[in-house]
Amino acid sequence: MHRNKEGYPDPTAGDAIREADRPPENLSRAIRLMKFAADCLGFEVVGRIVLRDAETGRVWR
Repeated sequence: MHRNKEGYPDPTAGDAIREADRPPENLSRAIRLMKFAADCLGFEVVGRIVLRDAETGRVWR
């Protein structure tokens, strides 16, 4: 649970921060498709997949 500056629980702010940091659904779909394509072709994803959002420029690791 998120706490404010005075140390009191602040669930509204915590929920807002969690929602803002949640990756978009199309990002999860893209990663699943990449892993599926690699598997179909006989490969395995070994490292971390890093993607950059073309609209916002945000990097997802």
